[in-house]
Amino acid sequence: MALSDDAIVVSGIGLVTPLGIGADSVWRAFTALESGIRSPAEPGPADEQPPGPPLRAGRAGYVRGFRAKSWITSAQLRRMDWCSRMAVAAARQAMADARALPLAGERREETALVVGSCYGNQRETEQFLQRVFASGGGAAPPLIFPNLVLNAPAAYAAIELDVQGPNLTVSQGEASGEAALATAIDVLQAGAASLVCAGGVDEFGSVYLEALRDRRVLDPDSLPDDESERARAGRRGLRGGVVPGEGAAMLAIERAADAHARGARCYAEIECARVVSVPAGPYGFPRDVDHAAQRLLSLVGDDAPIDAVIGGADGSPARAALDRAVLRAVAGRQAQAPAYAPFRRLSGQWGAAGALGVALATLAIDRRRLPEMQRSPGEAPPSEDQELRRVLVVGAARSGVLAPVVLRQGDARSSSSK
Repeated sequence: MALSDDAIVVSGIGLVTPLGIGADSVWRAFTALESGIRSPAEPGPADEQPPGPPLRAGRAGYVRGFRAKSWITSAQLRRMDWCSRMAVAAARQAMADARALPLAGERREETALVVGSCYGNQRETEQFLQRVFASGGGAAPPLIFPNLVLNAPAAYAAIELDVQGPNLTVSQGEASGEAALATAIDVLQAGAASLVCAGGVDEFGSVYLEALRDRRVLDPDSLPDDESERARAGRRGLRGGVVPGEGAAMLAIERAADAHARGARCYAEIECARVVSVPAGPYGFPRDVDHAAQRLLSLVGDDAPIDAVIGGADGSPARAALDRAVLRAVAGRQAQAPAYAPFRRLSGQWGAAGALGVALATLAIDRRRLPEMQRSPGEAPPSEDQELRRVLVVGAARSGVLAPVVLRQGDARSSSSK
C-alpha cells in the first residue's frame, strides 16, 4: 500500500535497553536472540552506574554500556536521576535519527514530548522517603524532590532538546509505553504539534522487587544470592517467573510529508494505537482471555493479514495466556499463523517496555525480518522471502487494559536492508 502524505509514521528511533544502546545495537542483539538478562557479577561493557547506593538484586535486565554524557550535553546531567538520563538519551537519539535536531524557530513550539512510565524514579523515591520516615519532614532533601515526580523525564528532555510544545506524561501500568504512543497520535491529529517524540521509560528498585516477591511472581534468580537461596528453601516465590528490567525507548512520530521534507526515513506507518479496557480483577489481566483477544483485534480495523505478533509475555501465566489467545484469534482469521516474538524474555519486564516492543516491530518492518522466537504448535515457519507487511504489538496492563499497536509497511520508504 502506498504511503500517503497524511500517514502517521515513525521517523526516528532511540533506545537505551538491556539489549544495547541505540537501534542498531539492539536490533543485532534481538535478531541473534541474545538475552539482556544478566547477573550483576557478569562481565560487561564499562558503564555508568545509577546514582545512589547499589541495588541488591540478582539476574535482571540491567542497562549496560550506557554513558549519559554521550547523549546529554547540558549541565542538567548532574541533577538527573537514572530514569531521566535513560529517557533523555533515548529522546535525543530518536530526534537525531529523524533529522529534527537542532530545533529552531517555530519548530520548537511545533514539537511535543509524550513519555509513559509505570513507576518512574523508584530508587531516589525510596531514599527520599527513608530519610523522611527516619528523621521527619525537615530531613527531606530538597534537591532530590523535583526528580520524584513522574513527569521529571519529560521535563528534562524538553530542557535538553529545547522542546517548547506540549509536554505530557502518561501512566498506564505495563502498557505505559503503548499508551504514550496512542496519546502522541492524538496530539498530532489534534494539530497541537507536527512532530512528537514519544515512548516510555522505567527503572526498577528494591521496593518493586519486594512487591513482586511478596506476590509470589518474582523469579527467585532475580533476588540477591542469599535471599534467593532462602526463598527456594522456604518455597517462597517458586511460582514466579517475572524477571525485572529497565530501559527507555523513544520514537519520533509525524506525518509522512513532514518526514520526507526533512529527508528523514519513514520506517513504518502506525496504522492503529488504541487504549481500552475489558473486565478484569483489580490487579489482574483479563480472566476471559479469548474475549479480550477478540476485543483487541476489533480495534485493529480491517481483516488484512497480520504477519507477526510482538507479544508481552513477562513470565506471569496470566500475561502469557493473553498472548496465546491473541495468537489463536489471529490464526483463526487468516491462512497462515503469524510469527511470534515475546521480546520481554530478552529484556526483562519494565513497565513502559511496550515502547521497546513497538520499536522492534518498526525495525522488523523496515528490515523485513523478525527472529523466530516461538511459533504455535504444528505451524510451519514462514518462508525466507516472506515480507513483514503488518505487525501487531500486544499491549496490555493489569486491571484489564488493552493497548494494541499495529504498524504496517508503506511503499514510499527507504529500507536499510540490514
